[in-house]
Amino acid sequence: VRFLAAKALGPDGMTTFTQFRNTKKLQDGYSFQGIAIRPKSRGRVRLASSNTHVKPLIDGGYLSNPEDLATLRNGIKLGRQLGQRAEWGVYKGTEVYPGNNVQTDEEIDEYIKNSVHTANALTGTCKIGTGPDSVVGPDLRVRGVGGLRVIDSSIIPFIPGGQTGTPTVMIAEQGATFIKNPAQAPKSDILVSEVISGSISDPVAA
Repeated sequence: VRFLAAKALGPDGMTTFTQFRNTKKLQDGYSFQGIAIRPKSRGRVRLASSNTHVKPLIDGGYLSNPEDLATLRNGIKLGRQLGQRAEWGVYKGTEVYPGNNVQTDEEIDEYIKNSVHTANALTGTCKIGTGPDSVVGPDLRVRGVGGLRVIDSSIIPFIPGGQTGTPTVMIAEQGATFIKNPAQAPKSDILVSEVISGSISDPVAA
């Protein structure tokens, strides 16, 4: 659950952020956002054509795993509990979203399905790894394509439990090192899981 010192301007979290600048007078309030920071659902990106000017086919796969729906449902319930605490005193407000008319699990689930969004931390469209489903190898080179690397958050196999900015900077730093000195890039027989877990003491020099 994420706390925002702002009254929600819409049922989805992004509406509030995008409408701030267009709102001349913000109403007092606060918000709790339920976030599935380690979602189980998986989407996919497929080529629609061999023509690079044709947009790819994107399937977000949102809520395809029922555990994610349960996580968000419990997040709403926890937010309600926190919002009704007596410690708020005179600052305790009236619930705006989902609203007091949304109470049963089925009603909460329907609200979630109509308001869920990505939280802007998408990863994994060019998964790094050594297995057959990986797009990028440990040296950040695209497998089967010469002279091409991917050095951004799309190589992260799973969405981390937080914003992707810091790990993306780390990936960029490693990528720059590999480009400047290819001898420092990991060998293909090194498992990415070993690098991530830290079982290799100095993955750059491996």
